[in-house]
Amino acid sequence: MSANTPLAYLDWIIIAAFLLLSIGIGCLFRKQASKGGVEGFFLAGRDLRWWLLGTSIVATTFASDTPLAITGWVAQYGIAGNWFWWGGAIGTVAMTVFFARKWRRSGVVTDAEIAELRYGGRAAASLRAVKAFISCGFVNFVILGWVFAGMAKISEPFMDWEALLGSGPYAAIAAVYPSFLIFDTLDNTITIWLLVSVTLAYSALGGLKAVIVTDLIQFVLAMSMSIAVAWFAVHEIGGLDEMWTRLAELYPDAADGVSGDGYLSHREVSSFIPAFDSGAGTLGIPFSAFVLTLGVMWWTNGNVDGSGYIAQRLYTAKDGAQAEKGALWYAVANFVLRSWPWIIAGVAALVLYPRAEVNQLADELTLCADQPAYCSVEQERCLENRYACRIGGYALLVADETTGPEGDVVRVFREDRERGYPALIRDILPPGLLGLALASLMAAFMSTISTHINWGASYVTNDFYYRFVDRGASDKALTRVSRIATILITLLSVYISTHIDNIGAMWELWFGMMAGLGLPHLFRWLWWRANAWTEISGMLVGFLLALVNFVVGRVSGFPEGQMSVLPASLATHPIHVICWISLASGITAITVTYLTAPVDRSQLERFVKKVRPMGFWNGLDSEHTPSRQLLASAAYWLLGTLAVYLLLFGAGYVLRTAWFVGSAMLLAGGVMLFLMVKGMQRSSGDHEATPLAEGDKA
Repeated sequence: MSANTPLAYLDWIIIAAFLLLSIGIGCLFRKQASKGGVEGFFLAGRDLRWWLLGTSIVATTFASDTPLAITGWVAQYGIAGNWFWWGGAIGTVAMTVFFARKWRRSGVVTDAEIAELRYGGRAAASLRAVKAFISCGFVNFVILGWVFAGMAKISEPFMDWEALLGSGPYAAIAAVYPSFLIFDTLDNTITIWLLVSVTLAYSALGGLKAVIVTDLIQFVLAMSMSIAVAWFAVHEIGGLDEMWTRLAELYPDAADGVSGDGYLSHREVSSFIPAFDSGAGTLGIPFSAFVLTLGVMWWTNGNVDGSGYIAQRLYTAKDGAQAEKGALWYAVANFVLRSWPWIIAGVAALVLYPRAEVNQLADELTLCADQPAYCSVEQERCLENRYACRIGGYALLVADETTGPEGDVVRVFREDRERGYPALIRDILPPGLLGLALASLMAAFMSTISTHINWGASYVTNDFYYRFVDRGASDKALTRVSRIATILITLLSVYISTHIDNIGAMWELWFGMMAGLGLPHLFRWLWWRANAWTEISGMLVGFLLALVNFVVGRVSGFPEGQMSVLPASLATHPIHVICWISLASGITAITVTYLTAPVDRSQLERFVKKVRPMGFWNGLDSEHTPSRQLLASAAYWLLGTLAVYLLLFGAGYVLRTAWFVGSAMLLAGGVMLFLMVKGMQRSSGDHEATPLAEGDKA
């Protein structure tokens, strides 16, 4: 094994075994995926238990880039930076209580299909096709672009393919590989293609059942190793108490003699409450935007009801009760279990790789790259071959190439705190565990892309081919189309992902467009008067407003003092812009609803009888009592949200060694969660089987 790689033979054996196991699972479920057409390939037979489908959702959101992002947030914003995703707990619990059972009872294959079940007619068919196209293409490619970028950062310190393959084969690949399909470096690109190929193999062979089973294995591996990385990092420092003590020594408050360095103090790092002033370490958003995130953003987003890959998992449940329990397990595991190992690792990285030292190293290497006479032997080795570098903080640096005053190319090194997580893995884990940790991040990457590949292919097969091309297609033909769609989605995702140069701008565009669907998606489950035009108008207004803002910003730029087409008095952050789009789209959707005809009563009766929705149905639900009334669901939603946040912060206080406060919050959160679950079981009846009736497949 080359001395340039930190991986031992045992690590390579573990990684190879994991990849082979993933392919083996695809082969194991190949026959099951080949039976039942879209039902068999995309819904795993609709017989899954809550723990399996809920874990699959968590594994999908557990992308390889997530621990990197959180490591960066801890350095830039402190622990409170996690409010960027902690705020989502409100909507996740709401989706669990109000909509999880309804998705399972609907009997659809994709969330786009629900349009025709709910509304019927040509407008609903058009809405279904447009939504399928957007979800299959735009959503998939933006998300996968972010995930691919994260995997590139992870693999960079480990995968020296020139040493592994030999100079000759490596040079041959470099000579023929197209430059427009590069993920930063050829080494990263080869790694990503290897993982994508394995993921494609088991996704195409075994369908969603193979994806979900591999998700379970991948989540257990990824969660175990994230805990292991945090434990070894803290152990390297000397324990939790020592970690917080050294953090205070390295990052004192400005009043203690350090000011103007741009780094957070230890109090800012360890705080759970975000700051909103203009100094270093603020959350990066004004207070008004934070309030809008918690009070508005979650219910005006089009995913408020679970639309997308979450709904796809809910369809696979054995019944509505299993779907609801699976969604609740996802809420707890996603926000409580996943948060703290990554956060503690991020804090430990600040101690093990002090920011002042890393930035000093960046300056020294910038000078070394420009004037070799100032290089030490170790620095020269790092510049020649990063895999052979033995300087601790080097793994946290990235080099930007700029043009010097004389037209020459100059490398300027800078700190990238997201790289602290793979640096920890490389520097503190022993052989064997290092391979397991790297395999766990590969698993996180593969679980995310496998879901998005399978999910995207379900739209192609169910909402385009089966619905508009061949209504009489056999199960064998549908399975064949599903596998072809899986391959095409994968190839297109890789191609388009390499051309996304600004993920943040794409996300702003996406959230702006989705802002037009939040209210219409709520209306379709809760209000009889909503029709297909409700969703169409909200979607069009949201998309057009977001697109105009995006195009103006990219092409001509915004006037001085503005960050959008809106005046600065109305918007000082993208969250403000998204909320204004939500307001405009919501008003339009409600207006258009009253200007257009309601859904045919017979269509509404079929929907109400099948789904048994809660809410306001103009007497249509008098003979079909919902499994739980609206007010009762609201009470359980509030109880569940409090439970999740108490468990989340209780765990945090324990890890901050505030034992009494943390234990009290954990106990209170556990009691609330227990009362919520028992109450929902009593009010719903957990014997609610929902077999598909003949002709349900749309």
